[in-house]
Amino acid sequence: MVFSLIMALFFLFVDPVPSIAAQDRVISLYAGHSESLLALGYGDRLIGVSQSDDPDIFPGKARLPVRFDPESIIALSPDLVLIRSMIETINQKAVDTLRRSGIVVVSVDPPSWSDLEDYVRNLSRLMGDDGEDSVRSFRRKIETLSEMTSHRLEGRAKKTYFLETGEGGIRTCSPNSWAVGVLSLAGLENGAGDAEPMKDGSPLAYYGLEKLLALSSKGLDLYIVQTGIMNDVDQDEVKGRPWIKAFKGIEMVFIDERDLSRPSLLRIEKTVRTLVDMAYPD
Repeated sequence: MVFSLIMALFFLFVDPVPSIAAQDRVISLYAGHSESLLALGYGDRLIGVSQSDDPDIFPGKARLPVRFDPESIIALSPDLVLIRSMIETINQKAVDTLRRSGIVVVSVDPPSWSDLEDYVRNLSRLMGDDGEDSVRSFRRKIETLSEMTSHRLEGRAKKTYFLETGEGGIRTCSPNSWAVGVLSLAGLENGAGDAEPMKDGSPLAYYGLEKLLALSSKGLDLYIVQTGIMNDVDQDEVKGRPWIKAFKGIEMVFIDERDLSRPSLLRIEKTVRTLVDMAYPD
């Protein structure tokens, strides 16, 4: 109990993501963390994931709900439980129970695009590595994707898009969000670059119907609709909106929010290549 308290205080006040001993039994209760650990080569250490994780990606792993019973986690004997602040907030008593039992619980929030390298480094440090090899490896992957995009763009103008993330089309992503970073890596320009986050650090931003309609006359090339839990719409619903006629002639694209907005190191390459093939076909 004393050790757990010392570790919790260490995480909170000294370094939110310190280098610790190698963790062989890890539970991740946020899908983005689970997928990123897999992408970094630590998938074999995962013994449990969240119910929102893709079962096809993590077959045979224990699956745990967002609101979890601490005893169900203690029974799995993890070395580390990886969460995000939202999960800690709604499970504060359960998290306290885990820490009192001697289990290390670390909260790491999903990164913005500009925090990508820090995120890679921090996850690697939690696995007992210094993180620099992982950062260099992932930096090379991003550079390779950037070169691929540049090659495909050669002689072409970049296409401009609006990304719908919810609220019937009036919500988009903030300029420093993961989604905007992925779209930029795919050679696409954000037509709503003036969108302001709903709150400090939020990946989401309200845009407003008036500003959205104004974009239709400013050379917009793509209207991208992110679909999923945050924006539960289908093509017929979107195309049936009265004001969508303003975007006649503008290509409409639908994409799974897990691929575009989930901060997952596992999904970046496939999503960027898919977007480049769609926007700039050979």
